[in-house]
Amino acid sequence: MSPYCYANNKIVKLTETKVLANDLAVLRGYGVFDFARIYNKTPFHLEDHFVRFCQSAKLLGLKVPVELNTVLKATANLLVKNKLKDASVRLVLTGGASDDGISLGKSQFFILMDKLTDYSPDVFTKGAKLITVQHARPLAEAKHTNYAVAVKWQEKRQKAGAIEILYVDNGKILECAMSNFGIFKGNTLITPKNDILAGVTRKIVLKLARKKFKVEERELLVSELADADEAFLTATNKYVVPIVKIDNLKIGNGKVGPNTKWLLAEFKKEIDKICYKNKK
Repeated sequence: MSPYCYANNKIVKLTETKVLANDLAVLRGYGVFDFARIYNKTPFHLEDHFVRFCQSAKLLGLKVPVELNTVLKATANLLVKNKLKDASVRLVLTGGASDDGISLGKSQFFILMDKLTDYSPDVFTKGAKLITVQHARPLAEAKHTNYAVAVKWQEKRQKAGAIEILYVDNGKILECAMSNFGIFKGNTLITPKNDILAGVTRKIVLKLARKKFKVEERELLVSELADADEAFLTATNKYVVPIVKIDNLKIGNGKVGPNTKWLLAEFKKEIDKICYKNKK
């Protein structure tokens, strides 16, 4: 994590920030966050991330204490202070210090920044693996800080050589721990619609996909994986990742498919258009 962050209306050293031990974020895992990226000193869809951040806060009964302009100014200042050109940005809002350990208190707001880290090129050229876990996130439409199940299963994910955990529930595919999920059957893209956190990258990718493919946002059954030609993840820090294996099931021919390659290429063009070409 970079040494400087934005905490309650000012830029401070990360080591100087403080969250009280009776904050609901500590006691109950109650808070919200969002995660965006900056390329070439240019925020990529930060406005969309802020809108979702506010929606998540509203779902949990929290009030975001800043406007978008404050976030944009603070991130620009943090880039300078942390001496970064490319960065990841995390907005965090806690449930607040609680006298009785369950009632909302005064929230604390932070903007954290870090250097960009990307996955190995092999992930995109050879594809990746998922493991499944029976779980449905509570308050799935909110990007809240309760990642207990995701954290619990990280060791098993790593031992399995998987990039992500895929949540399934009652025979339905929902989402990954930190990504959205989709498949291709021929030239039809299918992705879960309900009981998920609708990702910003997912939104961008679906818009791009509609230029070339039929898109179905609907209930997706685990049993449909056997007939999938391709599968993929979308996430802010993963772009579009081809998935070639889920547990012991090979997806399609077990290789990265042409449709997923096209989505990844188009998504990277979107980054280039917003963060590089428009800056020239």
